[in-house]
Parts: sequence; structure tokens; C-alpha cells
Amino acid sequence: MTDAAPFIIGWYLALAILGMVGLLPAAVLCDRLHTRGVLYARPLALAVVAVVVWLLAWLRVPYGTPLIVAVTLALTAWSISIAWLRPALVRAILERRAVLIAGEVVCLLVFAIVITARMYAPDANGTEKPMDLMIITAVHEADRMPPADPWLSGFSLSYYHLGHLSADILGRLSGNAPGTAFNLATATAGALAAAVIAGLAIDVIALGRVAPRGAMIVGGTVAVATLLLVTPLVGLVNLAAANALGDPATWAALDVKEVPIPVGAETWIPKAFWWWWTSTRVLPGTISEFPAFTLLLGDPHAHLLSLPISLTAVALALTAFEGGSPLTWRRWFMQPERLVLTGVVFAAIFMTNAWDIVVYGGLWGVAAILAYLRTGWSLMPALMGVVRWAMVPAAVAGVLAFGFIESLDTPRLGLAPVVGEHSDPVRWLLVWLPPLLPVLAALVLLRPRAERGATARAVSFALAPLAGWFGLVVNAGSADEFAARGTGWIVIAGLVAAVTLAAGAATTADGRFDRAQAAALALLTAVLGILLATELFRVADAFPGRFNTVFKFWFTAWTLLALAAGALTGLAWERGTVPVRAWLSWPVRLGVPIALLAALVTALYLPAMAISRGREGQTVGVDAVTYLQRVDPGRYATIEWAREHLHPRSDVILEAVSESYTAGNMASAATGVPTLLGWPNHERQWRRSVPEDERRTAVNAIYAGGATPASMEVARRFGVTYVYIGREERTVYGANVAARFTAWPAVVDKAGALLLQVPTATAR
Repeated sequence: MTDAAPFIIGWYLALAILGMVGLLPAAVLCDRLHTRGVLYARPLALAVVAVVVWLLAWLRVPYGTPLIVAVTLALTAWSISIAWLRPALVRAILERRAVLIAGEVVCLLVFAIVITARMYAPDANGTEKPMDLMIITAVHEADRMPPADPWLSGFSLSYYHLGHLSADILGRLSGNAPGTAFNLATATAGALAAAVIAGLAIDVIALGRVAPRGAMIVGGTVAVATLLLVTPLVGLVNLAAANALGDPATWAALDVKEVPIPVGAETWIPKAFWWWWTSTRVLPGTISEFPAFTLLLGDPHAHLLSLPISLTAVALALTAFEGGSPLTWRRWFMQPERLVLTGVVFAAIFMTNAWDIVVYGGLWGVAAILAYLRTGWSLMPALMGVVRWAMVPAAVAGVLAFGFIESLDTPRLGLAPVVGEHSDPVRWLLVWLPPLLPVLAALVLLRPRAERGATARAVSFALAPLAGWFGLVVNAGSADEFAARGTGWIVIAGLVAAVTLAAGAATTADGRFDRAQAAALALLTAVLGILLATELFRVADAFPGRFNTVFKFWFTAWTLLALAAGALTGLAWERGTVPVRAWLSWPVRLGVPIALLAALVTALYLPAMAISRGREGQTVGVDAVTYLQRVDPGRYATIEWAREHLHPRSDVILEAVSESYTAGNMASAATGVPTLLGWPNHERQWRRSVPEDERRTAVNAIYAGGATPASMEVARRFGVTYVYIGREERTVYGANVAARFTAWPAVVDKAGALLLQVPTATAR
């Protein structure tokens, strides 16, 4: 573990330096907010460096450490110029040193906890970890953008990867290779998200007024706790079942796959392998990941890496909603720094996880619409005004991300009604009741009111998606879905009612100039609206049903719900009252902290999951690749040799085609030297057209033909310079496959793994 300390410390120092460099740009962007953006400085600075580096590398400036250092120095120079020209911003930051220090403590604490957990289970093995290692490695080995795709030679990567570029930027600044950046990036995403969401809760609570420090502390704490500690109830159920607590028949009646797990625990930790997995498979045919699970699983996927910068976009929405500056397109040209930074934020969100632009861009737009409506505009003129206002930074974001957008070959996407699947009330509550408990407790104390007119308008807003779903279902000839929904209608009815009440209360609070409560309730409305939308509509993509829709949008909904919980709890702490007669006040007052504690009890799942992961027998450390030294030393030797002698632009390593989520194609994933075809199902998810049949035929021809002129010709036609023979290749093509290549020289021959060089044409 001590061997990893220099890598971890160096990484965090690089992150801290970027944070200092980003303080003044963040203050420029968030000068209307209480925190002045001090807790958003790191994700903002990282986004600026990453977007500019990507753009320059796309324009053929060689990608590498010199370019990253140059861009970082340019950002530093800009920050110094801001300090020189606008000393008031420096004073504002110094006045918020308590917030800055508190944010640093939160960031460092979360980073330390997550990286410690990752060190006991660091391997890039299982789930989509090999894929994310491949993307980080591809970026690291690139000399221009977009990087080459290691799993489809001759093609560039057609997947959002700015978060992986950010990981490599921090890795290069701190001397960390992709293997260690893999785990450090995961911890960083959690740490930055914690700091940002705490800052957002404070900014919501203080919106438009002077808020007590206690309310802001409570709000920030609850937001972080709900984001990273609260979990679905299924984890607790399986913990109880493993320790023979409760009635197994009751647990089985929940009708969740693999619940309850078999009785059996060691020091209260279930013995069943990956018992914690089912907490994200509560509803059939969906994945309902939540942030704490993703951090402990340890997969630096796009939806996790995007958390810090996507949450930073909420600060932009708060600035628009606050209404202190006119929202006109001309205003942008009076504040060019704000314009550029806003464009960077949205370009970075799209390039990191394009799905997030729908929610966070939508929040920003709706906040601006509400600001327009507040000044007396009617809806249609307000929409037109916001479109004109938003088009300017949207154009900047489009220019910054143009090369990235141009490089994508995404499959066709569409919107379809959800038919044949739904959320039943019990399983829905198993997921959402814990993070809703702090919200419900806060609402009991706050007693938000909705005026009749506001409620009437909110009803129309809540019923609109349901009406659209009805129309699509009838048009598709699936009217029997109305009856097939069964208990699913309870979930829909509950969400429609909740959206109505939250939206009506938010509008009423805004009409009473209570910006803080209005913003908190608007965030809650957005969360409920997302959940309602996923019951009615799905993205028609490469995945069946609403599998991917729930995976992407429920993760975002959980994040925003954590923010709403923090903001509402902070407001309730400050000014909450009990809406009951005096003789009932004590049960209500007692019930509120009980509700909060009940939500936090679910956090028992997290140390149990972390300890269980630590018992998997992985080698303790921070490098995601060194596990191959233990489980497959021949493949590891091949990777080490390839890193030293091969180049991704001029070499191709042939590997057997391995299907998604398997252990194959690791030589290409860990070196960036491409293979003909790896993880084809993922390639189909990323591209409109994949030459899969052609590549499979070529791979089969080479391995089956061996050192024959015919297979050699195929190898040369596809640029194959080396052929790898390991466990997967022997499984697919026979234990004696190496005997077919005895005429070709072996550059690596260790522990049953061979790396054979394809003879050049002159050697024929």
C-alpha cells in the first residue's frame, strides 16, 4: 500500500493545483451565487483544460504532456489577469475561505475513502472495466484527437471520452499511467461531486438572501450524505437475510431477483459472491445504479466521470434563475469570459456523457424560462427570449465540440413509448424511498403551499407527458397496455400528483419572492418529472426496452434528488414549523429525525459491500492492470513488451474476438495497440455501421490458417503486425493453435502466451 502513496499524493496535488487555478474563473462564472463558485473550481478548470486540449489536438497540435502543460499555464495566466483586473473577486473568494476549507475537507475525505476501497479491489476486470481502461489507454497513447479505437483497428473512437481524457490529463501532470489513473479517476469523480453538491445546496439555500450558517451546513451535509451514503433498501434486505434476520418468505415476497440471498455471513458480511450486485437490479429488465454503488464497483464509466461537471451546470441554472442579470443575447457579448466558460461547461458535458446534456441543459433552459415568467412575460414570448439568449453559448459549445461531434458515428436513436414493462409500487419504493425520506421530512416542516392557479397550471404540466404517451400507444395499436400496466398505474398516479404539488408549490414560492424555496422545489419537480418520463417513454437504442433509459436517467435523478434533499432540509432547519395541533407536535418532531436516520441506516450496505469486495482476493494496490501478473503472467509480459516496442498508429495485434464483459482483448485495451475487433456488442452500441462480419472472417482465417500464404495475405491486408495466442485464443481455435505458427518468430513466449511477429513482405 505504501508503494501507491506517491501516485496518490501526486495525483491529488495536481488536482489541487488545478483547483487553485480555477478559483477565479469559477468566481467569474458564479459571481451571483453565495459561494462564488469556490467549490466548482476544480471541475471547471479540468473541463477548460480538457476541452481546449481536445480541440487543439483535433487541429493537429500533437497531444501529450507538453500540450497539457501549455494549456494549464495559459489558464493560470488568465486567472492571474482576472486577479489583477478584478481584485473584488479575489476579496470575495477570501471572504469565503471557510466554505473553501470545508469543501476541501469533504473532497479529501471522500477521495481518501473511495481510493482506499478501490485499493482493495483495483482490478480492471469484470463489468465494463476493461472497456473504460481501453478508453483511458487509447487517449493516453493518442497523438491527436479523436483517439484511435483499440478494439476496431483503422477507426477512431466513437464514444464520449472527455472524462477519460481528463483522467489522462491528471495522470500526465502527476506521473500516473492509465492503470493507476483508472482507479484515481473513480475516486476523483466521487470527491469532486461531493464538494460540488455541497456548494450547490449552500447556493440554493442562500439564493437571493442572507442565510444562517447552520442551515447551510445542514443542507450541504444532507446533500452529500444522500448522494454518497443513502442506498436502496435491497442491500439492507440481503444483509438481514444473510444474517438470518427477518422472515425469508417476507423477503421473497418482494419479488426481486436473488433476494433473499442464502443465509451465511462472516462477521455480518454475507458470504455469497457479489451479493451486493442485486441492489441495482430491483426492477426486471433495468439497471438502477446509484453513485455509491458505482464508486465501490470501481468502473470509471462516462456517467460517473460526468458527475462533477454536470453538477456544475446546475450552478449556471441557479445563476439564471436568480435573475440578477438580464437574460438577453447582447448581454453575453458584454461578458465574454462568462460566455466562453458557459460554452466550455456544456461542451464538456456533451463530450463526457452526452446523455447528461438533456437533463442539465434542460434545467438551465427551464431556469431561464422561469426567470422570464417572473418578470411578467407570457410563456411563448419567454420561450422565444430564452432561445435567443441560449443560442449564443450553445453556439460556442458547438464550436468547441465540433470536432468531437463530427467524429461520432452514433447509431440511430429514437423516442418510443414504454410498453410491456413498468415499475410496480413495491419495487419502485425499494429503490426510491430512502433518498426521498429526507425530502419528505423537510416538507413536513416547511409546509410549502400551492396557490390554486399555480396548481391548475401544474396539473397541465404533469398530465402533458401522460397524454403524449396515450397518443403514442394508441397510434401504435397497443391499447391493451392500458390494462396490462396493472399496479404500475399507482406509480404513475403518484408521480403525476407529486409533480403537480411540487411544481405548484415552486411557482407559488417564486411568486412570493422566496427564491431559495422555489429553486429547491423546482429541483424536486425536475427529479419527479424525470422519473415520470421514464415510466412513459424510453430511448429506442441498441438496448432492449427501457434498460439503458433507466440506467442513465435514474442515476441523474438520484443525483438531483440528493441536491433537493439537502436544500430542502437546510431550509427546514432554518424556518420549519410543525403543521399540526400542539398535542401532535411531539410525534411529528420525533418522526422527522427518525426519517432522516432511517435513510442513513441504508448506508450499512456500503461498508459491507466494500469489505466484501476486499475479500475477493485481489492484490492490494492502485494499478488496475498489475493483477494480470498474478492471474495471467504471459498476457502481462505481452502487454509490457508491446508498451515498449509497438505503436498504436503503426501496429495491430491480432486477438480472438471476445464478447462484451469478458476478459479477452486485454492486450489491446491495456496498450492502445489496436486489434481487428474487440467487444463487438459495444462497437455496435457506439456506431451506426460496424464491419463485424468482415473482421470476424479475417480473424478466423488467420488463426485457422496459421503460417500459410493465405492467412499471411489476410494479415497484411488488415495491417496485422503481431498475432497473440493466449487462453482465449486456445479456447476458441484449439489447444494446438500455436503449432500452426511455428514458422513465425515469437517476440514474447511466457507462461503459455505467445506474441508472434507477422513476417514482412521482403521476408517471404
